[in-house]
Amino acid sequence: MNIAYLILAHNQPLQLERLIERLNQPNINFYVHVDKKSKDLSSVTQNLSKYKNVTVISRYNVNWMGFNMVKSTLDLIQHALASGINFKYYVLLSGQDYPIKNNEYVNNFFSSHNTDFISYNKLSHLPEPFRDKVRLFHFPDIPYTNPRSLKKIPILVKAYYGIYKRFKKYMPQRSFYKNYEPYFGSQWFALTHETIKYVLEFIKENKQYVKFMELTEGPDEIFFQTIILNSERKNNLCGYDSYLDWLKTRKDGELFVQGYSSLRYMDWSERGKPKPAVLDSSYYETLKESEELFARKFDEVISADLLRRIDINLLGIKM
Repeated sequence: MNIAYLILAHNQPLQLERLIERLNQPNINFYVHVDKKSKDLSSVTQNLSKYKNVTVISRYNVNWMGFNMVKSTLDLIQHALASGINFKYYVLLSGQDYPIKNNEYVNNFFSSHNTDFISYNKLSHLPEPFRDKVRLFHFPDIPYTNPRSLKKIPILVKAYYGIYKRFKKYMPQRSFYKNYEPYFGSQWFALTHETIKYVLEFIKENKQYVKFMELTEGPDEIFFQTIILNSERKNNLCGYDSYLDWLKTRKDGELFVQGYSSLRYMDWSERGKPKPAVLDSSYYETLKESEELFARKFDEVISADLLRRIDINLLGIKM
């Protein structure tokens, strides 16, 4: 059984190499997209050149909430497919993810499953600002007005969001693509080969869907969920039967929380600003008890002691 790890990275080259070293096995191939504007591109390329099963690409400037995040992910998928290797799973990771289960456990997990892992909820079940992500036009790939871009111009950011907040009720509203129901969830996933093939075929045949998503806010958290949940592939989602049962008794404001979902632990509480929280040693017991395969997000300085404890106690690495 072969696994393709698709990794989106933009900084911390040593942390990225550590992630790859921990996951590296004969049945694994890595496809890494480094943000085109990253100052660490040369370091990443040099550090990873010793791994024959690692492909590094850097095609897009990735912006917060922008569609280039989706393009980068699709580019990684295409490179994995072009390899000709028969992958059972395609697992999307961040460069700040890290395993909390050893490779034997991870291999056994994916060998014994054939379902798709991705989190999802109907966008209509979420608060109003989430629905505005698809209802209104957005331009997050313009770096000068993106609040997290290094090229941002503060006065333009303030003007853009000031106008948006004040006048959004007068702005033209979009109807969602065809009669599809939009879904929202974490961008991270572990998808089977069959589902990956379906997604790519859908994109090829539905170019207007892609164009719609280009002007959506945070499309990386909507793009794949919506394609899958509006197709027969939804029946292959982990927890989908439970989701259908939950819909029958759902109360207003409730969201569906499925087991495993994106297969990683994240803390979206107020401990993290920006969210999710950067994990430090205080999270060790939580990660030790977690059933997830991975966790995020880690920082090579803040998480140094936690990473050391994970290596020794959870992954069995001899230091």
